[in-house]
Amino acid sequence: MKTISIHDAKTNLSKYITAAKNGEKIYIGGFGKAEVLLIKIPDHVGSKAKRNFSVSKGKVTVSEDAFSPSSERSVSELLLGK
Repeated sequence: MKTISIHDAKTNLSKYITAAKNGEKIYIGGFGKAEVLLIKIPDHVGSKAKRNFSVSKGKVTVSEDAFSPSSERSVSELLLGK
């Protein structure tokens, strides 16, 4: 168990991240008391799983660009009361 100060953690963060990736547990705290634990997360957490968007098929539409000329005309008509 290694406990380091918050200042030391900020100063040497990349070093401690590397140590955590290598399996070391890094305790960070103040005044000799550990407050948080820096560890490597399991490989399956945060993995890039494929997402299925088929439930949205036909339900999602692309609206007109807000900066297109026809949009500007619509906005000016609203503002001028036409």
